[in-house]
Amino acid sequence: MEPAPVRIRIEKIGAWSGVGLLALFFVFFWLIADLVPPLDPSASSEQIAAIYRHHHDRLTVGLALMVLFAPIVCGFVAALARQVRRIEGYWGVMSLTQLLAGVIIPIGFIFPTVVALAAAYRPDADPDVTRALNDVFWLMFVGVVGTLVLQALILVVATFIDSSETPVFPRWFGYLNAWYAILATPGCAIYLFHSGPLAWNGVFAFWIPLVAFSAWIGATTYVLLKAIDSERA
Repeated sequence: MEPAPVRIRIEKIGAWSGVGLLALFFVFFWLIADLVPPLDPSASSEQIAAIYRHHHDRLTVGLALMVLFAPIVCGFVAALARQVRRIEGYWGVMSLTQLLAGVIIPIGFIFPTVVALAAAYRPDADPDVTRALNDVFWLMFVGVVGTLVLQALILVVATFIDSSETPVFPRWFGYLNAWYAILATPGCAIYLFHSGPLAWNGVFAFWIPLVAFSAWIGATTYVLLKAIDSERA
């Protein structure tokens, strides 16, 4: 039976919600909160506290909006997991793991952001406390990449084991996810460095993974829309 048009529209909205989250991140984090590029991990307590004091309104507004809107990506997570389920033919290990790992995407935005909001909540707090909360924020926000890598690896396997006449995902998507997993992995090294390319503001730990994540969101949205159309056909 052909899926109802309303269902198709809902699934496509879910697929587009990943791009929506990415757009909101750039607006709320970069344009409003001014947290891109990241604060210097080697900065002193006084320097970090001064930033939170002087940019208090921008930080709190931008981060509060991020906490509010981050859950919209749940539709993207659900749409992706459901397409992996099509490959398995039932809710199997890959599709359920994809769903569970995907849940960390909104949590990975919300929890660290709340920590940063706690740092900005009391501008007159001890600078050491503010820096400690800032450290927790960036260590969580940049360093928790394991679930993203797991999602990518599941998509690699799912893409290449799909032997159906009309595969859910194109083969190039499997290769893209393999590269994405490689490029995202250096983010976990930030716990060991205070400066350099593997610090939380470094090229290998932040900038390359950010570009890779943005490209992955865009490519995944594209293949999800195609998969939804092919399923309807």
